[in-house]
Amino acid sequence: MEEEELLGIGDYFAILKRRKMQLIVPAAIIMLLSIGLALGLPSIYRAEATILIEQQEIPSELVRSTVTSYAGERIQVISQRVMTTANLGKIIDEYGLYADEREDTSITLLAEALQEDIELEMISADVVDPRSGRPTTATIAFTLAYSNEVPRITQKVTNELVSLYLGENLRQRTQSAFETSSFLSAEAERLNQEITELEASLADFKEKNVNNLPELQQLNIQLMERNERELSETIQQIRSLEERKIYLQSELMQMSPTTDLYNSSGNRVVGTEDRLRALQTEYLALATRYTDDHPTLIKMKDEIEVLEKELDTNLEEKKKKAQSDNPAYLQLSTQLKAAVGELASLNTMREEIKGKIKDFEERLMQSPQVEREYRNLTRDYENALLKYQEVKAKQLEAQLAESLERERKGERFSLIEPPQLPEKPDKPNRMAILFLGFVFSFAGGFGNVVVRESMDQSVYGSKGVAAITHAPPLAVIPYIECSEDQRQHTTNGAIAIFGLIAAMAITVVSVHLFYKPLDVIWYIVLRKLGIELGV
Repeated sequence: MEEEELLGIGDYFAILKRRKMQLIVPAAIIMLLSIGLALGLPSIYRAEATILIEQQEIPSELVRSTVTSYAGERIQVISQRVMTTANLGKIIDEYGLYADEREDTSITLLAEALQEDIELEMISADVVDPRSGRPTTATIAFTLAYSNEVPRITQKVTNELVSLYLGENLRQRTQSAFETSSFLSAEAERLNQEITELEASLADFKEKNVNNLPELQQLNIQLMERNERELSETIQQIRSLEERKIYLQSELMQMSPTTDLYNSSGNRVVGTEDRLRALQTEYLALATRYTDDHPTLIKMKDEIEVLEKELDTNLEEKKKKAQSDNPAYLQLSTQLKAAVGELASLNTMREEIKGKIKDFEERLMQSPQVEREYRNLTRDYENALLKYQEVKAKQLEAQLAESLERERKGERFSLIEPPQLPEKPDKPNRMAILFLGFVFSFAGGFGNVVVRESMDQSVYGSKGVAAITHAPPLAVIPYIECSEDQRQHTTNGAIAIFGLIAAMAITVVSVHLFYKPLDVIWYIVLRKLGIELGV
């Protein structure tokens, strides 16, 4: 097996010398393309503004804001409202952006292109969450940047975007506070109307059930018990009067309403009533001994009937005579009339007391239903009143929060770093492009040499001959340059010198245009050397 020949440093230099044009040409082409790319790409200027999120001036324990979302969340919401096609379209029209593309491109696509040129970056810090007391990351500021080919337009557009963000934040916070206050005001008005209706319903219910209200239940029970005692006493009085009435009637039955009459001989003249009473007494005595068919009883019965008719006929006259004749009868009669009158009054009182007791019983029977309805109305009224007081307190807090936002005392966006007029382009990085072009040019040149050398089967030098023949050559004849070769060397040298001068000129121009002006660099160098120029 043949051993591979190891190449030395001289062999590598020989390869580079032999293929120097294959190294220089690709390297020069790549370098020129890099220079063209670095010089041909338009300069993009970037203007950036920093907006600080300041906490509210008044402590939240005194006035609580109605905006409770996190700053990062609000910034994203504001971005969505600012980055609309309408707002971006106004900016495009006002500053004449994308003039070359406006003829054949819709405003929607142009707005999307503008949105891609706008950068929003959050600035966060480690803080302690006041709500939970845990360490967390909070957004304390954010940067807003815009990139464009014209520095002045870049600054103006960035200022416009900053104004939109600040204005949208203020409008959103004010609107949120106003909507909260308006909602609570409407809710308080609705609850006030509901309370008024409940008060009217409660008043109507009390008016309809004035005697059946729960707070009067104990009083109704006491009044019913008192009326029951009065009824019992009245019944007892009625019972006593009825007994007295019966007694007086029995006494009157046994007494004649007229005064007894006597004849000239001193004997008492028996009247019709006395004869009737005597016959009745005698009849009752004989009836115990004889039957009803006995002639004596029949005769006495006929006489009694005749006397009763006669007595009924002369009843009024007998009464008049009794009123003026017999004092004892008149006294008993007066007592009887008084007892009858008092008895009628007590009966009337008894019926009235019974009616009252019945009314109290009905009240007590209806009391559970009335109490249930009354409790429902009272509970609804108390709940509505509690809600109204709660909403009213929240309404006052919302009004304070609205004043806080209107006077810009709450959390707000503050522009701490306004966008400056960019003096240097942000991109492209021409020095990086040139450096990468320089690296890739050498890599391309050397790569081209390596590929061509590996694919070339030609034999170069005595080592190549010895490697093939496995024997050293007898003699080595050096390459003899002719006049044509010398002219070619001169031409190549001139081209190399010209190319070097051109590269140096391009480098100097690039530094002057894209890095720093040459006079500035000159003054910097002199200052470093400690040389001061007089004015």
